[in-house]
Amino acid sequence: MRIAAIGGNALHAPPHTRTALTSAYVQGADVLVFDTAVTSDGHVVPGSDRGLPRQAGSTASVGELTLTGLRALDLSAGFTLRGSPGFRYRPPGHAPVRVEALEDLLDALPDDVTYVLRVSTGGTDTVTAVMGIFSRRAATPRLVIAASEPELLRHARRLDHEAGTALTGPAVEGPGGGPAPELLDTALRDGALDLVLAGIDDLIGPDGRPTLLGHRLDEAKHSGGVRLGVLVLPRTGAGTDDYALAAAQPYTWAVGTESTFDTARALRPGTLRVDEPFAGTRIDTRRFAFGYAKANAYCHVFQDDGVHVRITPYRGDPQPPPPADPVERRLAELEERTWYALGDWPFYSGGGFGVTHGLRGDFAAEVQVTSAVAAQATMCEMAAVNADPGTHQPPFNEDGTPRFPASFRDKDAFYDPHGAPPFVGAEHDEDDGYRINWNLGTLYDTNQYGPPAGDGRVLAARLRLERRGPYFAAYTRNDADAHDWVCVGTVRNDSMNETVYLRCAGKRWRQEDPADPTRFVPLQSNEFVFRDLRITGYF
Repeated sequence: MRIAAIGGNALHAPPHTRTALTSAYVQGADVLVFDTAVTSDGHVVPGSDRGLPRQAGSTASVGELTLTGLRALDLSAGFTLRGSPGFRYRPPGHAPVRVEALEDLLDALPDDVTYVLRVSTGGTDTVTAVMGIFSRRAATPRLVIAASEPELLRHARRLDHEAGTALTGPAVEGPGGGPAPELLDTALRDGALDLVLAGIDDLIGPDGRPTLLGHRLDEAKHSGGVRLGVLVLPRTGAGTDDYALAAAQPYTWAVGTESTFDTARALRPGTLRVDEPFAGTRIDTRRFAFGYAKANAYCHVFQDDGVHVRITPYRGDPQPPPPADPVERRLAELEERTWYALGDWPFYSGGGFGVTHGLRGDFAAEVQVTSAVAAQATMCEMAAVNADPGTHQPPFNEDGTPRFPASFRDKDAFYDPHGAPPFVGAEHDEDDGYRINWNLGTLYDTNQYGPPAGDGRVLAARLRLERRGPYFAAYTRNDADAHDWVCVGTVRNDSMNETVYLRCAGKRWRQEDPADPTRFVPLQSNEFVFRDLRITGYF
């Protein structure tokens, strides 16, 4: 059964944004449903004329603003994470979440998505503008124009018969409702109606029997009057039973939702492939390998009711005063340059574990991680990597003392957060927040990072990383302020192999002080603990 995401994953990221729309696709949505409006300078944007600016706390309408003016608003300002009244999506001081023009979104979103775009303002001009954007990309077969006025549907068919048409109820905020039966009769007399948008309560009465509209749609689907069927819209607070009920109706073409997490159990359950708590001290080396980012004695990776990445205080001076002797000063400068050339800084320490069995195809992985501190120049991640884990490094010597990496043979870039590109990951970024990271190439210097979301000072959280084809989505949740999953970023990475390997790792490094780039922030000791790894595969 198709999943139709209304506004994208609108309960887990600011609606109508690239993040919300892409994350819904990654989690199984084949249909994206959203309103459209036109700015004062003629750009089509996702979202309703009044509703989109209200996401940012503005009382203006889309039609009163230029695209530049609209992009000055922060679409995350009014976003409320379900069950998390104190949650703030974008931390203070970081880039706002901006609207994107529809044409830019289409270039970034997957090519195998069907778009059901609702037109509630602007009439035929909006329909023409939307159709033009899809026509220029030869994408009208993936477009369905939805409206409550049959005349707008007739106009869409006249422009391009390859685009579909859908009848919906009066324009409202949120998922919306179904049309009146008499309006359906009018649209059916026009012919060539592909789809109808209607809520489950429009179709099935409190007694569990079909309503008048439900009967009419069942007849229309069987007679061919409605070619595809019904996109069933959710009721507020819909549960698994509602989604299963909607999917079971003979006329249902797709089941709508504002949360693909809510539809997962009923419509996309997947297969659990890994369920590992990391209890006790015994390491399952058949499935997991431990290792180090660098060869120094400041990091120890071991298992003790969780995988611990313990990073101890650096015993040297991260910024020793320059020697007075000019020759010694030049030698010190040369030594520093060799650290950068070899990537072998003594104060850079980290490591973690990898899953030795590759993950083929689409998956969702999640892990619980706790940090001892949240500070600059220390972070942890869960990432998908093309490279497989390096040789397992036993945590202890035969006499029970900690075993540390002693040479380059004991380290591997796989265990280095942000290392061994290409990769995509979900990370706790210092004390800034939680974000997605990625690298499309093979050089460490081309690493990329999304802006942070949530409160980076939260020390215990669950990280989640999902893949569908070349698209990835990163999430987090915690018991402090984010009580539901929040999507912190999405990315397309065509460099990733069909089979990838999962790593969980943490590190610390030396970082310039932003207030004085000639100095460095204090080197942090830290301890990350990873527990309760779960990986679900989708086939």
